[in-house]
Amino acid sequence: MAMQLQALLHQNQTLQNLPSSTANALRQARQNVLNPTALLGGQVPTPVAPNAQWLQQTAAQFLSQVVLNQPQNRRSGSGGPTPPGPTPPTPAPTPATPLPPYPYPYSPYGHPHMPYTYTGPMPGYGGPLVAPSHPGSSGGHASGIGSWTKSMLPRVGAAIGGPWGAVAGAAIGAATDIPAEVRSQRDKNAYYQSIEGGSNFDGFGERASEELYRWSTFGVLSSDEARKAFKGVTKLGYNSKVEGGVGRQDALNFIYHGKTRRGETVDESLQQLQVNSKNALGSLNDLSNALNAVSDSAGKAGVNAQSARAEFTQLMDQAIKQGYGSSSADVASLEQQTKNSYGRSYQDVDVSGRLTLNHAYMAASMSGMSVSQYLTSGVTSKGAADAKLDQATASAVLKPGVEGWIKDQISKAGGAGNLNEDVVQQIAEQMIRQFYPNDSPAMAQVIAAISGQSTLANDPVKAAFWLVQQYNDKGTAETTHKMTAKEKAAQKTASKENAVSTGVGNNMRQTQDDRGPNAGKSILGDLDKEKSGDFLGFGGHNSDAYNAYQKWHDKNGGQEDPVVYHLLDKIKGDDKTKVAVTTKSGKRVVSLADAIKNHRNELASGKAVVVEGDQAGKTVSEILGKDKVDPLRDFSKEAKGTDKSGETYAKWEKEHTTKDKKGRDKLEVTLSAEARRLLTVLDSTGVAGSSATATPPLSPYASNPSYGGE
Repeated sequence: MAMQLQALLHQNQTLQNLPSSTANALRQARQNVLNPTALLGGQVPTPVAPNAQWLQQTAAQFLSQVVLNQPQNRRSGSGGPTPPGPTPPTPAPTPATPLPPYPYPYSPYGHPHMPYTYTGPMPGYGGPLVAPSHPGSSGGHASGIGSWTKSMLPRVGAAIGGPWGAVAGAAIGAATDIPAEVRSQRDKNAYYQSIEGGSNFDGFGERASEELYRWSTFGVLSSDEARKAFKGVTKLGYNSKVEGGVGRQDALNFIYHGKTRRGETVDESLQQLQVNSKNALGSLNDLSNALNAVSDSAGKAGVNAQSARAEFTQLMDQAIKQGYGSSSADVASLEQQTKNSYGRSYQDVDVSGRLTLNHAYMAASMSGMSVSQYLTSGVTSKGAADAKLDQATASAVLKPGVEGWIKDQISKAGGAGNLNEDVVQQIAEQMIRQFYPNDSPAMAQVIAAISGQSTLANDPVKAAFWLVQQYNDKGTAETTHKMTAKEKAAQKTASKENAVSTGVGNNMRQTQDDRGPNAGKSILGDLDKEKSGDFLGFGGHNSDAYNAYQKWHDKNGGQEDPVVYHLLDKIKGDDKTKVAVTTKSGKRVVSLADAIKNHRNELASGKAVVVEGDQAGKTVSEILGKDKVDPLRDFSKEAKGTDKSGETYAKWEKEHTTKDKKGRDKLEVTLSAEARRLLTVLDSTGVAGSSATATPPLSPYASNPSYGGE
């Protein structure tokens, strides 16, 4: 086709450069003598005005050539026949007429007395159309004759139809891009469709959200980082279709603040999210706080913070697999912070053994706990049990008089907590020389086995180093104490922000912030007036839970309880929700409306457990977040009161316990570790915390942490 188009345009240009009489003669000769069909492959139209049918055929041929990316008349690799092109209109035959003799040579401009000398094409002639070589029948590339033909369409159109022909050619060329663009857009949509399901069209909305996020992170994340973050969290399952739990915006906020607070890369944050996604009860807020603590402790110890966070991520992964549940992030943070406190020289020690079940059995037995209690009671209980085990380890390997000698050396060097790792190393080496000249390897193996740090078995000096650090206030006990103090400070702040406020009218419920209704605090958002008994969104009445809260609000002079307020907004299906609360006779399962009437403070403390409804299996604290409850709220009067509403938890649990495939009892609701713990203790203080007044399990069914049937 390239040669044919070239010949056609070159002939037209040549005829324009000749005198009119000569041009007419050549046209006549071409019709009567020459056979352009034979010379040029049958594709060159005769010099007559093309009719509509021929133009339509030619346009269709150009379109098919570009869409299929296959030039016309191209021979296949197997030597197959050449596909025919469109048939040009055939003019009526004209009788042959002999050419008259011309006595004068012709000039380029038709002057009969000047000798003819060709000086090139007329001004404005763009030269012949030359097609690039095509890769062959097996190519299939987007470039080659297909793309060349598309680029030449305006010139071909101009040659055939003048200016309007050029416009038509350009339009045809643009139209050929449409199929490729449609395929490209579908492929981009398919990325999200393959992850989230749904239709291909749904991918447009996800891509729009991706663009919005990219612009919203201007100045913090580059465009590539923002796209990687958005696609990454979506691939991990944090997408717009998540119903309840951690969603995409939570994950994106985690990455954003990871960059601003800790200087993390997007890849680093995605790795942490990937591990956390394995834990259905993992809180991104807890994870972020744990990472902040690890980074800060690494900086104070002169340890590379990025490496410390990487080790923390591995420890969290192991904690999740070993059954630490919702406290996995805090437990991993405890181990990593303790390791950081020992200094740079201790960073090659593997502490993952402290998260194994073997270590859990030893630590739990030292504190009189069951293994289930050890795993589910939170970081404070684990830290206290581990500290006792570490002290027992030291007592097992220290010879008489060595403990006093270590304390004396520490006192001379500046006192416990003030020694750097170099001084500790010197004391450790001196201890080995003086007290363990031949049996230091045995000492190291005992410490490694009991403390859960296998690396120490082959390094007596480092084992002695760990031993000295226990008396330098750098062990698990000190780290747990610091974490507990920090947690108490956070609880105090949360309680202050989520305390009951007074004098809040209904007209103050405007969307500004998500907590704090009065006096220097932002105003609450609109309260969810959930309807019951409606038909297609019409009619019905406010939910019983909403009415119970509104009645309390009006009766107490416009008091507002931010925790219960937000709980109503968070829960979908108020009247289908049931909550386990504490009473004088034990745990009872009541409706959400009754819980608001008689146990509002327990709800606000975050310690009540939702057992039915869309948030079943979680504590109020897990539903709203630790920073949006009042953990120090006193609900002792409610816990000591008599409540006959609902049913006992033991009865409810029996009704909702079924048999699994192996015939074992299994609760229909999946409870979080914290929910399990709270359902097996009787908290009569409402302030000191449930673990302070723990009693034996209330029932032998599947929610008991000591239950071994699962």
